This record gives sequence, C-alpha cells and structure tokens, in this order.
Amino acid sequence: MLLIYQIKVGLCLIAFYLLWKLLLSRETFHRFNRVALLATMALALVLPWIRLTLDAPAAVAGGIIVLDDIIVGPASDVQTQQGAQPWNALNVATVVYFVGVVMALAWLLHSQWSLHRLMKTGRKESLPGGITLHVLPGDISPFSYFKHIVINEQDYRDNAREILIHEQAHIGLRHSWDVLFMGLVTLFQWWNPAAWLMCHELRQVHEYEADEAVLKEGVDAKQYQLLLIRKSVGDQLFSMANSFNYQSLKKRIRMMTINKSSRWNKLRALAVVPVVALALLAFANPQTKTASTEGNKKVYETVEQLPEFPGGQEAMIAFLSQNVHYPESAAKNNIEGRVIVRFIVDETGEIGNISIARSVNEELDAEAIRVVKSLPKFIPGRQDGKPVPVWYNLPLIFKLQGGDDGSKKK
Repeated sequence: MLLIYQIKVGLCLIAFYLLWKLLLSRETFHRFNRVALLATMALALVLPWIRLTLDAPAAVAGGIIVLDDIIVGPASDVQTQQGAQPWNALNVATVVYFVGVVMALAWLLHSQWSLHRLMKTGRKESLPGGITLHVLPGDISPFSYFKHIVINEQDYRDNAREILIHEQAHIGLRHSWDVLFMGLVTLFQWWNPAAWLMCHELRQVHEYEADEAVLKEGVDAKQYQLLLIRKSVGDQLFSMANSFNYQSLKKRIRMMTINKSSRWNKLRALAVVPVVALALLAFANPQTKTASTEGNKKVYETVEQLPEFPGGQEAMIAFLSQNVHYPESAAKNNIEGRVIVRFIVDETGEIGNISIARSVNEELDAEAIRVVKSLPKFIPGRQDGKPVPVWYNLPLIFKLQGGDDGSKKK
C-alpha cells in the first residue's frame, strides 16, 4: 500500500536526517556530504521494498484468513464485509495524503512554468560549455537552472565574474539534477518535515561547493564575502533553481573560514549502518514456516505465496453467491452467525481435511462444509518457489436482514 510505504520512507528520512545533523552537517568535505545526503535519501526510498523473511514461532492452529468475511443472506446474496464498511481513519488519511500530493505537484509545476516564462524575457548570451546567460532588467537574484544562468543587468555590470563562476560551478557539478530529485522526494513526502530539512541541507551543501569553486578561481575571499552580504536580501523565487543568495549567509561564510575537517571524520557516516539494520528488521516479514503436521506431511500456516481461488477473490465471491444457500429451517428459526471452515489446500490445489473451526449450529455448519466441498481446485500456495500444502480458513457470515454480524439468535 502506497500510504504505508510512504510512512516507512518518512521514518527512514527522519532517522537519516538526525544522523546527518549530529555527525556530518558541520564538516567541510562538501562533495562527500552531498553524496551522503543523496545516498541516504535514495536509501530511504529503497529500504521499505527490502523485505527480509524471519522465522517466527509456530502460530496457533487458527491458520490464515486469505479472504474477507463473506456475508450470506437468506436469498443467497453474497457480499464482502469490507465493502459494507463506512470510511475509517485510514481512508481519510489516504485521501488527505493524495490531496497533499496533488497540491505539491501543482506548486512544483507552477514553479517550473514561472521559471521558463522568466527565462524568455531579457537578452541572451552564449557562454562556454553550451550555457545560456539570461540578462534581465529589474531586481532579480542570480540563479542557475541546468545550463541556464539568470542575472540582472546591475549584477552583470558590477559583479559578473564572481557570480558567473558561482553559477557555472552549480551547473558543472550538476546540482540541478539533485534539485529535481529533491522535488520528487518532497512531492511524495510533503507531510514530512525531515524530507524538507534534508533538502534544505543539500541545497546548503550546493552553496558550499559553489563558494569553494569561486575561491579556487582566485577570487579574494573577503571581497567575495562582502558581495554575499550585499546580495543577502531578497527571497527565493523558484524552487527548482540554484539561487546565488539562497542559503544562510552566516553558515556560508563560516565554511569559508574554518579549518578543513579531518578525513577520518568521514567514518562517522558508518553510523548509518546500524540504522539501516534496524530498519530492515523493523520492515522484516515474520513468517511462520509451519504450525502443524497432518500424518507425515508438513502443512504451512503462512507462506510466501498464498493459495488462490482460480480467478481471484472476485471469482470466489461470485462462486459463493451462486452456491451458498441459507438453510430454510435456520432462517425460519431466526438463527444466524459466523461459521469458519478450516481446510487444507495441498500442493496440487486439492481441498481436504475440511472441518469447522467455529460453529454456529448444525444446519449452518453443514451448509458451510457443503459449499467448501464444492469448491474447484485452487492455485496452490508456494514456499521457497515450490508448491506446498497450506491451511486455509474461510469465514462465512450467515445474516438475516436486520441481524448483527456474528450473532446467534434462536
């Protein structure tokens, strides 16, 4: 389920963000930090899909339920209990989540549209490396977007060298691809502060990398810092762009002046290993290999691939709707309730060892057994890629109009 998957991704992002903030955010190896942030964000997306199977103690002999409860009325109309249920908290949460995704997508598309519309204005110049420079009138903060640089007329006249080196560094380091990836993460994790904070941290690392490139080109550090201070006013206009003055000025200047971090500090990133291990354990699928033995044959309670009625659940419901009949004497005596029939689907798909796991009365029990005996061969369950015998529980609710599910009246 997508909602459950996104919750698991969110939990991973929270853990990874806390690790980053505690161990790596103050270090000066910016390329390593960028890779670490991108890798942990990608890892958060992948971990919920890795499902380890852990052996668990054998379950009680209650078996498994692979089909929703079937409600059988006196006229043999059959419906799933699930379909009759009103909306619950999970339904509401799912709707709210997708409304948020749609709104985040609309914001992202609007940002892209505004960005492209802006770049159509002003005059254009070609720079080395296939870069297009857009020189615009007005008070536009410099930014880059893939192979485009936007700068206003005044900055182009007064500070073109420093700003262009900075923005060309963003382009050369392919920061726009990171920003695009961040946009997709926050699109589906719009509800998660850790996702937005990690994206903020990654953008800040981008600025550190670009600042470092400017200083390596021989630009005077103090003059460059004064330029940053002068350009530190204004807001970020476009979410998908690398803005010249987007990040915290104090942190950027600090990164230019502090001593370089020891390479050994990179080992702190290994702290992610136990977090990944814990996540894998948390997302693991505890699986009972077997709960009982029939004769000399091992019968599984839970398997990797459950037995399936030919055609799936809907086909099974259709079969039951045509074949289950409410016993006349039970209906006449106002008897209703929930019968659970337990049986084995063997490695060939045949049904056997039919019994009543939960009884209501002889007539309803007998009807439930009769219809189970009439079931066609199933697609057998599989474990480790091989067909195996599996216990199967089928609940049938016999309900008179106006009665309560699972009750018994006489």
